[in-house]
Amino acid sequence: MKNIDINKFNKAMDQLVESYADDKIVTEFERKVGASVCRAAELAMSDLKLNSNQPKFRVVSAPTGGSKTSSSIALLSLLANENKEFSGAYICKTIEECEEHYRTLKKLVDNDQLAVFSSLHKTNASPSLMLEKKRELGLEIEDHFDPKDLNNSRLIITTHKKWMNEEEYHTDLGVRKYKGIHRDLLVVDEEPDLFSIYPCQPHEVGELADLLSGSLNLQNDELKNKDLIHKFTKTLREIQERMEKITDGAIREATYIPVDLVEEDEYEDVFKLTNQHIRMCLDKSGLNNNTSLNDRLNNILSFIQASAEGMGFHTRQGTSGFYAYKGSMSAESGTLVLDGSADLNGVYGLCKGMELVDVPTVDYRNVKLTHVTPPEEFRKKMRPNQILRNAWSARPYMEWLRGYVTNVIPENAEILVVAKKGLLNYGLHKDQSDSYESPFEADWNNRHVHFCNYGRGRGSNKWKNCKYVFLLGDWHLKISSVIARIGSLKSSPASGLNLNSLGAPRSKDPLVNIIKESHLLTTFKQMSARISLRNIDDSGIASPAYVYSIDGDLPLLLSYKDKMFPNSPEVKMIPKDQVLESATATQKLANLLITSCSAYISNKELKETCGLNPNMITKALNSKQVKSIAIAKGWKRKKSLDVLGYGRELVLVNETITNKDGTSISF
Repeated sequence: MKNIDINKFNKAMDQLVESYADDKIVTEFERKVGASVCRAAELAMSDLKLNSNQPKFRVVSAPTGGSKTSSSIALLSLLANENKEFSGAYICKTIEECEEHYRTLKKLVDNDQLAVFSSLHKTNASPSLMLEKKRELGLEIEDHFDPKDLNNSRLIITTHKKWMNEEEYHTDLGVRKYKGIHRDLLVVDEEPDLFSIYPCQPHEVGELADLLSGSLNLQNDELKNKDLIHKFTKTLREIQERMEKITDGAIREATYIPVDLVEEDEYEDVFKLTNQHIRMCLDKSGLNNNTSLNDRLNNILSFIQASAEGMGFHTRQGTSGFYAYKGSMSAESGTLVLDGSADLNGVYGLCKGMELVDVPTVDYRNVKLTHVTPPEEFRKKMRPNQILRNAWSARPYMEWLRGYVTNVIPENAEILVVAKKGLLNYGLHKDQSDSYESPFEADWNNRHVHFCNYGRGRGSNKWKNCKYVFLLGDWHLKISSVIARIGSLKSSPASGLNLNSLGAPRSKDPLVNIIKESHLLTTFKQMSARISLRNIDDSGIASPAYVYSIDGDLPLLLSYKDKMFPNSPEVKMIPKDQVLESATATQKLANLLITSCSAYISNKELKETCGLNPNMITKALNSKQVKSIAIAKGWKRKKSLDVLGYGRELVLVNETITNKDGTSISF
C-alpha cells in the first residue's frame, strides 16, 4: 500500500485547525503525534490487504492533548478527498462526540458522502430524548439519517455501541462495510469494550416475557414468527422461575455460584430469537421510539443466551443478582484505536492482537500532584451505605470539601470536580441562589467550579481551561464485573472459575489485580487529563496544572506516578491529623512514614507508635499499603551500627534526609 504523504497530511491538519473558532496553530508536538497516527493507519490498512488472517488493533497511545482525534479526522478527510474509492469510519464513545466530529468533517469533505448515526441522529429520533439531551448537554442536532445511509456513505461517524452491535448480532449495519465491501480504515476513539457483561434480575426476564406475550395478543393475525415467540415466552417464564428459586435459596449458598438457567431441550430455542424480533414486537406495541427499553430488553436476551453457554453466575455481594458475560470484541484488521492511557491498561497485554505504535512522550514537570486524606469521619466512606446513602449523610462531606477547596484554591480559578454520580445527584454542590444555570457548574466563593461524574467526560476537552482538578475517591469496578471480565478473558464457563476465590475482598489472583488496577489507573489519568495539562507546547511540555486525589489509592498513585506523569514532581501528601487507636499496625506505619521528619526510626519507636514487634516489621514494610510509601519517601532498613555507630538491630533510615543530594517529598 502507498505510504501517506506527510506533507499533504500536515496541510490537511492545518486546514482542520483553521476551521476552529480559536486562534490555535498546530504545535511541533502535535505534528509528531500526527506522524504516529499516519504510521498506525498505514499499518492498519496494510493489515487488511496483506494480513487479514492475523487481525490486529493498531493502538496509538499518545497522551491526551496530543491531538490524536484531530489528526485522525484530518487523515480521514485527506484520504477521502485524495481517493474517491476510499471509505472509512470514525467510531466515538458518545453521541456528543459524534455530533462534534460530524460538524468538523462537514467542513472538509463532500457532504454527499458523509453520514452520522446515533439514537439522536436517526430520522425518527425520540423528541423527548432530543429535548433531554439538549438540556443536559446543550446538543442541538440538525441533520438526521436513515440507517441505510451508513451502508451507502464513504465516510461515516457512529458510536461504539453501533460498532459492537454489528459484531454481537452478526449483522451488516454499515459500520465495517461500505456497500458490502470492508472499509479501508476504521478509527476507534477511546478504549473499546473488550467484554460484554449482562446484569439481570428475575423480574426483568418477566418484563421481556410480558412484552412478547402482549405483542401476540395485540396483532395475533399479522405478527410473523408467532410460534417461535410463543414458545420462547414460555421458556422465559421457566427461566424467571428458576432465577427466583436461586434468589430465595441464595442465603444458604456461597457468595458466588455458577447458574444453569437453560435446560438442554431449550438451548436451541433461546438462540432463535433475535434483537430483530424484539424490535418488531416493540413496533407492534407502539414502543419503537423507546430506545432505553429496547436496550434493556436486548440486554436481557443477551443475558439468557450467554447463560445458555454456561457464562452466568449469581452473587449475594454488593448489587446482588445474576450476571452473564462473553468476550465482545477481538482484534480486527484495518482498525486503528486511539487510547491515551493504553500504556497503563494491563488488560491490553492479555488480549491478542493489540499492537502499540511508537508515540512521543510528554514532560509533566509543571503538573503538581497532591494526595489528601480527609477527616476520619469521611475516610474510605464514599460508599452507597455511608456518605452516598442519602442527602443528610452526604451534606457534611460536601461542606468539608467546599471549605477545603476554597481554602487552597485562589479566587477566580476554574476548577473541575470529578465525583460519583450518586453524590452529585443530591445537588448539594450548588446553592439555591447560584448564578450558573447548568447543574454541572457552581460558584464557590468566586471560584468557577465544574462537575463531572465518573464514567462521563472521557475524551472531552470542555474543561481544558481548568487549572485544578479534584478527584473524589476512586471509581472501583464492581467485583462481579471483575469476575465476568476474567471469565471472558479465559473463555471459561462460570463453573470453571473459582468464583469465591476471585470475589474475595483481598483476592490474590493476578488477573483480579491487573483488572482492578488497570481500571483505577486509566480512570485517574483520563480524568486528570481533562484540564490544562492537556495543553502541550512544541517541546512536549504540559501546561501547569494541579491534580488533587481526595482519599484515593495512595500506594497505587505513588507506584505509578512516573508512568502516568513522567518527570512530574514528587507527590505532595496531606496526612490526616491523627491515627485512630483502631487503626491496624500497617496503617499506623504508613502514616508514620508519611509524617515523620526524623532521619531514622528505631525498632523501639515502631513498637511504641505502631505496635510492631521486630519480627513483624519486614512483612509490614512489604505490604501493598506501605511499600510504595516507603520507596517514595526514601525509607530503607539498615544496620544500626552503620547508621548510629552502635547497636546490632536494623533501623529505618530516611535516605532523602541523610543523603546530601537527596530530595524529600514535601507535605
